[in-house]
This record gives sequence, C-alpha cells and structure tokens, in this order.
Amino acid sequence: NNTANGSYALTYNTIGTENTANGAFALNRNTTGVYNTANGSNALYFNTTGYYNTGNGYQSLYSNTTGYNNTANGENALYFNTTGFVNTANGGSSLYSNTSGYANTANGSSTLFSNTTGSGNTANGGNALFANTTGWSNTAIGFYALYNNITGSNNTAVGPFADVSPGNLTYATAIGSDAIVDASNKVRVGHTAVTSIGGQVGWSTFSDGRYKKNIKEDVKGLSFINKLRPITYTVDINGLNEYYNKGRKHDSTYEKMKTSMQPSTDEAAKIVYNGFIAQDVEAAAKKLNYEFSGVDKPKTKDGLYGLRYADFVVPLVKAVQELSSQNENLLADQVRLKSQNDKQQEINESLQKQIDELRAMRIPVDKSDVGFTSNLKPQTSNFSLEQNIPNPFNNSTLISYTLSESFSSAQIIVTDKSGKLIKQVPVSATGKGSLRIDASSLPSATYQYSLLVDGKLIDTKQMILTK
Repeated sequence: NNTANGSYALTYNTIGTENTANGAFALNRNTTGVYNTANGSNALYFNTTGYYNTGNGYQSLYSNTTGYNNTANGENALYFNTTGFVNTANGGSSLYSNTSGYANTANGSSTLFSNTTGSGNTANGGNALFANTTGWSNTAIGFYALYNNITGSNNTAVGPFADVSPGNLTYATAIGSDAIVDASNKVRVGHTAVTSIGGQVGWSTFSDGRYKKNIKEDVKGLSFINKLRPITYTVDINGLNEYYNKGRKHDSTYEKMKTSMQPSTDEAAKIVYNGFIAQDVEAAAKKLNYEFSGVDKPKTKDGLYGLRYADFVVPLVKAVQELSSQNENLLADQVRLKSQNDKQQEINESLQKQIDELRAMRIPVDKSDVGFTSNLKPQTSNFSLEQNIPNPFNNSTLISYTLSESFSSAQIIVTDKSGKLIKQVPVSATGKGSLRIDASSLPSATYQYSLLVDGKLIDTKQMILTK
C-alpha cells in the first residue's frame, strides 16, 4: 500500500507500509517507517523508521529519521528534525532547526526557526519565537512575538513585537503591541505609549483569610503617610524604550514599526501624572522599619522600580483610624476639662466671695507687711503654707506647703494687687509638697498666693517678681 511518484521516491523502502511519496527523493531513505506522507522534492528524505509523519513542501521534514507524528507544511519546515515528535510546522522554514524538540506548534513563516530541543512551544505569527533554541512551554501570538527569547521557558507574549528583554526569563508575560517585560514572574500590559488601561470593574486581588498566615496588626499609619512626598511628573518615554530595547535584536521591520509609533510616544511623554517616586517610598518605609508591599523592587541592579498604588489604601486607612482615635481622645479631654472648669469656677466664685468679704472688712490685702495672713490663720496646724524661695525672684520661684490630713480638694492660687486671679494649681499629695511657679510671662509686680483646702482659705503670702 505504498505510493511513490518521482525519481528515487521511497527508494530504500523494505517493509514500510501505507506510505505516500510525491516528488523526487521524497521518503528516499525510508525502510520500515509506516503511514508517512511526503509531498515535495526531498520531503522526508532521511526518514527511516519514523511513522505518521506528513511533509508538504520542498525539503519539509528533510532530516527526520525516527521522529513520529510530525506535520510540516512549507518549504524547509522542520528541516533538521531527526527524532522530534508530535510537532506541527505550518509555514516556510518554520521549526527549521528543530532536532529532538517535541510537541511544538509553529504557524507562520520562520516561526520557532532556531528551536533545537525546546518542547511544548506554541508560536503563531511570522518570526514568532524566532530565536528560541531550548526554551520550553512558551506561547507567542503575533508577528515577531517573543522574537528575542532564547532559553527562557513558560513565557507568554500576545501582540506583534510583544517580547521579553534578552536573558533567560521565566513566567514573564507581555500583552499588547510592542509590550516588553524585563523580569521573570512579571506581567506587562501595553507599549510605553499607552495612556489608559482599564475595564468595567476594578482589579481584584486575592484576599481570602483562610489562606493568610502570620497576620500582624503592625501597619504604619500617620507616621508613614507623613513621610511621603506627593509630586507631579512626566515620563521619559524615549529613555524607557532605550532601557527595554537594550540588547534586543531588531531588523528593518521593527525599525519601521518604531518610527510609526514615534508620534504616539511623543504625546505620551507630555502627560503630567500625580504620584510618588518609588525610591522615596522605599526610603520612608525603611526609616520606620516598615515592610511596605506597595514598592515593586527590581530584581536586577538596573531594573525598573514600580509602585502598587492600591496598597497605599491600607496605611491610609490606618492613618484615618489613628486620627479618629485622637479626635475621640480630644473630645473626652474637652468634656473632662469642661467638668474641671465648671468645678474650678465654683471654687473661684467662692474665693472671690471671700476676697470681697475681706475687702469689706477693710483688711489690706495688698500691703507687704500684712497680706491675708493677719486674720486668716488656719484652724488646724495640719495645713500650712511657706514663704516662696527666692523672694524677690526672677521668672520662677518655689512655694512649699503641708497637707497632713485627709481632704477633698486643695489648690494654690495667685492673684495680683487688685485681687484678679492669675494662676490656680490643684495640689493633692498628702504631707509636705512644693510647687514651682513660672512667672516668665508676668510683668514685674507684687503678687499674693494662697492655699485653699476644701474651699477654705488656709493662708496667704506675698511674693515679689522683679525682672
């Protein structure tokens, strides 16, 4: 059941069956191979025992010996394949250099051209995965897609000229015309001239608590936010393109595309953005010993820094919570202060009443040799007020006192010659105590100070402030 059309077609076949050879030297060396189809001069020329192969085109599957289940459509398609199997090459010189690589699919002229042992690659588009040699499980869709990948694996590029920076990258993804990804485990969407990326709904990030470990409430809030430096800026698009194209191989086709993109690149370079500088954010976090996930650090010395702006929501929420707590504490302090002020007002009114009574009795409250002390000796020796030291004084002086039995409230008040209240300071410790009076903001004058216990005036003395 063999069919041979052309000089030297199936010349060496011995027991091979169900083979079809159309063209000079087609399946020339086949011996025991079965179910092979070769259409074109020198198609499947060296096949010996390989089976279920189809070669359509001049020298398609030319070097195949034992490889099986290969399909080559186009001149020189799978030309060097020897033992590779389950490969599909559609297009002139597609999978041209493949020797033992398997399970590759190449659709388009010169797709996977340099592949030798790489396996599981899919290339759709002229020159896609052109330079790949041993890389495996790569997917390139688009004209010249993943053109510069050589040994990298598990990379994906969708769009004409979508590519990876030279090197052995893995799990890198570039989506969009001339989108370039520069590091492994990284995804890039769009060319540098792209000015808007979006969709109907917001981007979702994995956040299931069942799969989160080492949970800590150590997020920095106000301390971190206050260190950030918001700026406006434009992007050096041409500089970025030079960075991405460093070391990449190009031809005249790419240069024409680049020239056509220049107007869009120039427009993108004019856009004014609002944001931060990644290095500044990194420095702010380091000062606080804060592990902030919003900084996308490069994996190489000259790699690009990035920011994950969505991650800024967390420290911002923390900052709002801190401000809210501060406001609540301030409100509580205000309520407490109002209560104290109300109580102090009652004491002041009682004190003013006593001062008014003293004046009505014509007791000289403003003379240095008398003061309040002449008629207001305490009823008990358990409370006493000492003369301030030094006296006269400059800026500050120390007042000593004794509170030797239980009481509800006590305070020292300072008044001027007219009886106007200048200062009032609560005192609470039982026993001997002292109070330093700061009078740096008061004018030079003679002042009175008094000790009140449970609303009763215990003693009054004078002090002289000189500056």
